[in-house]
Amino acid sequence: MTKIIEFIKNEFNSYSKNTRIAIYIMLAIVLGFALSAFQILFFGLGYTDMNHRMPWAAWIIGDLSLIVLGGGAFFTAFLLYIFRRDEFKPIITSATLIGLLCYAFTFLFLVLDIGQPIRAWFGYIYPNWGPGLMPTSMMTEVVFCITFYFMVLVVEFIPTVLEHRVLIKNKIIKAIAHYMHKLMWIMAAVGTFLSFFHQGSLGGLYGVMYAKPVWYRPHLFYLFVVSAMAAGPSLTVLITWFAGKVMKREVVPLKTLSSLARVSGFMFIIYFAFRIFDIYVMATKYAPAYDRNFWDFWSGYYGLWTLIVELVLVFIPVLLFVIKKFREQEKTLIIGVSAAVIGMIMNRFNETVRGLSVPNFPWNDYFGYMPTVQEWFITLGIPVTMALIYMFCAKYLPLFPHLMHQEHEEAGA
Repeated sequence: MTKIIEFIKNEFNSYSKNTRIAIYIMLAIVLGFALSAFQILFFGLGYTDMNHRMPWAAWIIGDLSLIVLGGGAFFTAFLLYIFRRDEFKPIITSATLIGLLCYAFTFLFLVLDIGQPIRAWFGYIYPNWGPGLMPTSMMTEVVFCITFYFMVLVVEFIPTVLEHRVLIKNKIIKAIAHYMHKLMWIMAAVGTFLSFFHQGSLGGLYGVMYAKPVWYRPHLFYLFVVSAMAAGPSLTVLITWFAGKVMKREVVPLKTLSSLARVSGFMFIIYFAFRIFDIYVMATKYAPAYDRNFWDFWSGYYGLWTLIVELVLVFIPVLLFVIKKFREQEKTLIIGVSAAVIGMIMNRFNETVRGLSVPNFPWNDYFGYMPTVQEWFITLGIPVTMALIYMFCAKYLPLFPHLMHQEHEEAGA
């Protein structure tokens, strides 16, 4: 035990002063998250501000954001293994880990959102199946596809664990890791198929709700798919770049980050055009169908400013990623991916919390939602916990082949 404590102490002291301060703050947030989760799981949803008008807590924004931002895993794998874009090899393991963490903690968000953890598994044993075992519920499709894709991500990440410098010395383990890499294109294909449908079905959850004028747009299925393909790579670039800054090394070549940003920028062009079309159709077709004015949807507690902020943020990567000079400069590249990530979180905020605040009938009032301290700790604590796990994996697992190549060259010199 003494050796373990001494090892942890030495490892912690190896970080810079600013990094150690950041870790202290992160651990404090994680402690608050753990206490809040304990209260909600064991004593109920009374610790939230949820009510019959707001049946989702504030963490629904984090829940849906993790799903869309975790799309970088399936899209990067699709580009590498199916389209044979080998320039993404240095970042594929990082993308897989980010996706794995996003989906793992999505399950935790959902368990907390249900408020009855002993019934969290009911979605599997009481699904809404129709004739021929076809799901009649968007939520049923989402539950099963997310679960299966999470399993795919686990399989994709196993070779990275097996390639740990201690385990890889075993010839059998080395052979298993090698052949798993050879067959990874199968996992990429399966993962892309599953991701396409569950990303779309999350949009379909809103798009099929006839009774909710602000949500009913059947094309949201496709808009959510495009948003994942656009924003997911941006989160991958942002986190990988930040890991390099913490480790004070170039863990992935800037050229690779720039290439992935270019793909993200192309998808953001499609997403931005699609979003403008979405707004236009809502204003000219769906709002009038309910005898509502489009501007009524952007009144009240969350006004038109939320839409403007979203559109500005998602246009920034369109501008910075498409122009070669901007995406190849580190500063503008990071501004672009940061805006992309925040913009997509803002979109999910608009679809969930703001959407719920809009009354179903013109004579009802708008209302706002004020999260409790517990909700804030959970909403912030989960991404902080993910960051700590990512830091641990970046330090002790071979996440970055480019970095390992650098270390071999330095050792040889």
